[in-house]
Amino acid sequence: MKIALIGNMNNNNFAMMRYFRDLGADAHLLLYSNDGKGTLSHFTPEADTWEIERWAPFIHQTDIPNALLAALNFPLSTIISFWLELRRITGSIEFSIGGVTNKQIRRVYSGFDRLVGSGSSPATLLRIDRVLNLFYPYSPGVEYLGSENFTASARGSLVRQYIYEKMCQKQLNGLLRSDCVISTDYGVTSKVLDEFGIPYVYQTIPMVYNREVVPSEPPSLVLKDVLFALRDVGISLLHHARLMWRKSSTITYKEYLISTKNSDWLILAFASLISLRPNLNPRLLIVEYGPDVEPTKELVSQLGIQEFVIWLPKMARREIMWLLKYASIGVGEFMNPSNMIWGGTGWETLASGKPLLQAFRFEEGEFESIYDHPPPPMLPVRTKEDVLKHMLFVADHPDQAAQIGERAREWFNTYNGIALAKKWLELVTEPAASHQTTISTVP
Repeated sequence: MKIALIGNMNNNNFAMMRYFRDLGADAHLLLYSNDGKGTLSHFTPEADTWEIERWAPFIHQTDIPNALLAALNFPLSTIISFWLELRRITGSIEFSIGGVTNKQIRRVYSGFDRLVGSGSSPATLLRIDRVLNLFYPYSPGVEYLGSENFTASARGSLVRQYIYEKMCQKQLNGLLRSDCVISTDYGVTSKVLDEFGIPYVYQTIPMVYNREVVPSEPPSLVLKDVLFALRDVGISLLHHARLMWRKSSTITYKEYLISTKNSDWLILAFASLISLRPNLNPRLLIVEYGPDVEPTKELVSQLGIQEFVIWLPKMARREIMWLLKYASIGVGEFMNPSNMIWGGTGWETLASGKPLLQAFRFEEGEFESIYDHPPPPMLPVRTKEDVLKHMLFVADHPDQAAQIGERAREWFNTYNGIALAKKWLELVTEPAASHQTTISTVP
């Protein structure tokens, strides 16, 4: 049985491919034409492994983009392609993408017995009457259906509204035909799926592969300098999620509450930590990633804590995983919606055996009732004040904090990683009827 894993947002499918192959499956990664480009340049297989030669034979570049363009036929696809190229020429966007024919789509996906995808794949496959065996979203609310980025982009002229409504309908039709749809959260995503009447199962994603040997020496000059800067430091925090905390004028306040990561909570709490523990000499490492890098730098300056903050360039996951070995705390996101599980930054921290400082808005027993296993040991955040509270705990009780991290690694290997990949492989390879009747409600 030959399995195609379509797209590589967050390096999810590259991790999945490696796990599947470790489990004996003939799995292949099919890259979208716009994977690893622009702001997503760090999401490439090369950025996620120290053994690219080992996996290269199973990675295939396609000419199909992850975009509404791939789901649309002539003449809409031609009109949009022309418009995107004009925007590229005028400097409005970094690169443009072109439309694809049904023949191109058939050629790429022929020869595969099972198709696993995210992004625009459900809508695209409708064009050749193929069905996804498993779909999972990488965006809260489901990309091209109900995510805040998609709904915000759909506003504007009547032509824009028409195109986006057409894409939404195609994505919906593709999802309704899929054998199995995954929801990773019982909040934003599950509500959208319920709204559109799409059956689904709850499951987390084995998106971080932790079965490689990591170099013992700093793999780059940047990391060598960081390691030198961390000498004689009390505690260090690594924030490598997108910096998002200011409201954009293009979204509503409701959409802002759903999408903000409240990154400023970290900066404000860190400034308070410096004041409350003057002899601690902490360091906050921040990756320059996300729409609010400059506002965050301004906030750091306003608070007068520049000497305690180390700014890092956007870097590959394999480098992030290396750096996490030397951090006291890995910082995720402080999002507002209830029942929302963490993203890649959280999984990377848990897999590395470090305490995860992350929003956790589940009631007692709720996480286990949804996912059938307990939540990980972590530093859970519900309010702005929790961020400082956990920082002080780690500063005052470093041994206990380290134990939280070690237990988190054990949890990851038990409930995620290759153990979870086995469950995904079963979902992909079992007959469709075995999970078509799944109920979306939580007991």
